[in-house]
Amino acid sequence: MKLFAHRGYSAQYPENTMEAFVQAYQKGFDGVETDVHMTKDGQLVLIHDETIDRTSDGKGYIQDYTYDELKRFSFSHGSAGYYPLPLLKDLLTFIQDKDFLVNIELKTDVIHYTELEEKVHQLVCQLGVEKKIYYSSFYLPSVLKMKSLYPQGYVGYLMEENYDKKYQELLKYHIGAFHPRYDFLNSQRIKQLKQHNILVASWTIPDFKEYQRLKELGVDILISNEYLR
Repeated sequence: MKLFAHRGYSAQYPENTMEAFVQAYQKGFDGVETDVHMTKDGQLVLIHDETIDRTSDGKGYIQDYTYDELKRFSFSHGSAGYYPLPLLKDLLTFIQDKDFLVNIELKTDVIHYTELEEKVHQLVCQLGVEKKIYYSSFYLPSVLKMKSLYPQGYVGYLMEENYDKKYQELLKYHIGAFHPRYDFLNSQRIKQLKQHNILVASWTIPDFKEYQRLKELGVDILISNEYLR
């Protein structure tokens, strides 16, 4: 069972910053989960929301800024100090020489960025870290596109509602990994998924009790803000 840091070690450091990713590695997480969006000039950046309002001292949509324009904001989520918005390339370069994994969530369910999937996978391949990358998305077309780009790799389907519908889509499209919200999982559902050789990753694990429950049920990857081991 692997433990991933949700948006980096976000319980202790500003989410989706290089500091949060580096500290997750140093703490002993097996990997990090992060979110990728695309700027006006086609740069791949790591941030959860479509806008910069919640996590920075600026306002507006990521897609309306160039990366250079975004450098003037601090993505500190209210913490003191300057935290620049990281590029996906920054994180992938960091893991190149490390035994450390990255779950890249493709944030295409609200804004359908043109060719985001291709650009992400091209960068991953350029840096030679394919075997350290787990892709996921809530948006089925992105999941299927990434499956076609990387048929031998890990591509997961995220869900936080409509479990039965998503489960049927998993089977229909032969998707090899499922990422349901933790409270949707029970022994029967996990057994059902395992019978179809579907890997299970769950988020966002709130406490040690849930961590133990899901670990005992055989979930493959647990994603948490806290280090729960």
